[in-house]
Amino acid sequence: MFKKIKLTMSAMLFCAVCNMAMAYPDKPIKLIIPSVPGGVSDAVGRLFAEEISKELKNPVVPENVPGVGTFMAIKRTLNSEADGYTVPIFANTIVTMPYVDKKSGFKSSDFMAVSYLSKMPLALTVSSNSPFNTLKDLVDYAKKNPLSVSYSSVGIGTTSHLPAELFAQSAGVELQMISYKGSAQAIPDVVSGRVHFMMSNAATAGELIKAGKVKVLATTTKERNEHFPNVPTFNELGYPEVVYELILGLMVKKGTSSEVIGKLSSAAEKVKTYEHVQRRLKELGQDLPVENTPEKFNQFLKNEEQVMSKVVKAANISLN
Repeated sequence: MFKKIKLTMSAMLFCAVCNMAMAYPDKPIKLIIPSVPGGVSDAVGRLFAEEISKELKNPVVPENVPGVGTFMAIKRTLNSEADGYTVPIFANTIVTMPYVDKKSGFKSSDFMAVSYLSKMPLALTVSSNSPFNTLKDLVDYAKKNPLSVSYSSVGIGTTSHLPAELFAQSAGVELQMISYKGSAQAIPDVVSGRVHFMMSNAATAGELIKAGKVKVLATTTKERNEHFPNVPTFNELGYPEVVYELILGLMVKKGTSSEVIGKLSSAAEKVKTYEHVQRRLKELGQDLPVENTPEKFNQFLKNEEQVMSKVVKAANISLN
């Protein structure tokens, strides 16, 4: 008798969960953006929030949760229910920060992939007056003068730091990192030549190139990118390991049902097919990824974690 009651209760609980997934969404979804308004992740997040709202016929409300890198947004998500109503937009750091900060209190497996929204190439950018006209010029000088070549970074373990470290390890050179509170503070020092280079995103580098303030020596995509058609890739120049793109993707807390993830993913993937969305993403320096399912995005994140965790360990990068 007890066994029958137990089975009945389990069946009732299962049905309740199914009904919740079928009803989803029936209240506003919060799209968590781990930055202040005005940046690229904010622009991409708000673009998708507006369009996904239309697809789901339900409000998707962007909410900026900046602070301590992405930790405040991570904490906000992990303190929420695993029900698909708190959906963060994260970059590459979601899989690398647990290795950089051993006290972070989270691991990448605490989250589940939903949709790989966009990606953006990085470019090794130097002042237009820099003596380095090619990547070889910079590498040759760095090999002869260890720690004499500097680059800007907005913090240890960030997407402005790890790609530069990936390049340094691949080229066998020692570089000096100069930390800044933000890219806005770093750009003037790179433009003036006080700092030798920065790993800039496509949007920032593109504007500076148009203004005649910088030149780009190499890009981090595997093949030449339409944002920099005349610039060679690290891969072309003999550094095939230096492949890195700044990604933005939707994730949810572990435990969210596959039905809910499927609805969110389908809506986001549909939005990516709209011409006006593609046009806006291009204006923001973004490219569309080929990974178009939660499974493919999850596999991409696993590969990213495997590669970049080795970079972190090899350089003994740590905040603790």
